[in-house]
Amino acid sequence: MLRRRAKAVVSNLNCASSWRSYSQDVLQYHPKVRAIPFAFSKDAAIRHVGIVASIGCLFRDFLGSVGAKYIGGNFQPIQPIRIQPVYFPAWFLDAEVESYLDEGDERQRNVTAYFNNCYLPGAAFDLLGRLALRDHHVEPSLAIPFSQSLTRQHGSDIICMPYTISPLDLISRARASSFTQAMNDDARFELRSIKTNIEAAYPVLIPVYLAQFPMVQPFESSTFVIEAYSQPGRFFTQVLQPPELPEEDRLDLEKFIGHDYLFLGGSPSSHAEARVLSPKFDKSASANAASWFEELFSEPGGPEKLVHPSGAAGVNTHMDDPRVREWTVEEVNAIREWMNQGQAIVQLKDVVKNLTSIENQVQSGSAKVTQWPPPSDPKQGLERVTAGLEAFIKAELDKLQKLEKSRADTAPEWWRQREENQTPKQQK
Repeated sequence: MLRRRAKAVVSNLNCASSWRSYSQDVLQYHPKVRAIPFAFSKDAAIRHVGIVASIGCLFRDFLGSVGAKYIGGNFQPIQPIRIQPVYFPAWFLDAEVESYLDEGDERQRNVTAYFNNCYLPGAAFDLLGRLALRDHHVEPSLAIPFSQSLTRQHGSDIICMPYTISPLDLISRARASSFTQAMNDDARFELRSIKTNIEAAYPVLIPVYLAQFPMVQPFESSTFVIEAYSQPGRFFTQVLQPPELPEEDRLDLEKFIGHDYLFLGGSPSSHAEARVLSPKFDKSASANAASWFEELFSEPGGPEKLVHPSGAAGVNTHMDDPRVREWTVEEVNAIREWMNQGQAIVQLKDVVKNLTSIENQVQSGSAKVTQWPPPSDPKQGLERVTAGLEAFIKAELDKLQKLEKSRADTAPEWWRQREENQTPKQQK
């Protein structure tokens, strides 16, 4: 059992002015947990953020920071008070769910939502828990199984944080949510009616550096979080202010940029990629589903509400659930291909439904058919049109039948077994 006592970590990025010992022993991660190795050293991290940190410290060691970043040699950048590499626990999620969309006036329609490559924090650690610590570089091929050897990289000991949030709680919590929690001006999701067609959660450790730099008075310090899964790129910073600081002297970033932190080196990533079919692609519903998911984590205090009642011990028991999968290329591709088949089936059913409706209108005479060039016998011409529609519908039905059989035959075995073992009352 891995017993790493973290020596120094920010206890609360939002309000703490000092770094303290992370008192909880981190147990050995479950074998399903994978980790992305640190792509660069803490010295490279300091050089990367040195210029911005120097500006925040009234240009202290500014020339050295510029030289260290762009020239190298003997240039020395501004040095942080402390810097610590940390493995932050995260989850990636693929899910296909069905629900009702209430449009008012007792009108409801069934919709299918596809969540691909969603990001969830694995722990509630203030700002770290609210941001999606990934960009387009983060993919399954980067991750390897976690092992003892990963606790020291580039000459530094790594702090490994425990999982305290499980995505398997998300569906049950959503069902218990109020009816209006995921709504727009015209329609709202009936969260209590959610049915899960598949749900796969992948535990992944994300490498970051936490660096604390001194600030000019009255501010205490500025904490930089540097993503370390690829070459130095994005980082963000949050200014720590004494709690007794008068309101008029506080630096209220939210008034200017809508956040309580600065994101540099790139734009923030979203937590969710959602696609809602009803059965056609519904752009508005997709945006609202993604927004609902985003607000679960991005709002201050959001991740704290999702912490498992039993903490790390409770989440560790979830790791044995078959819905928790290893984040490998083969595993992820198989699940997403199966979900893509589901999207194709929903859309093909809509095509068949519309074609059948047109055929019925043509046969009943309620739809006018214009043929060019005009046939010598209008009746025979109409029969040819009807026969053509019937043949096309039959071809689409054959295609639909093959697609449904393929999806049934290629369902992930672990999901098939889970569904067979579930009673209707137990299904999640």
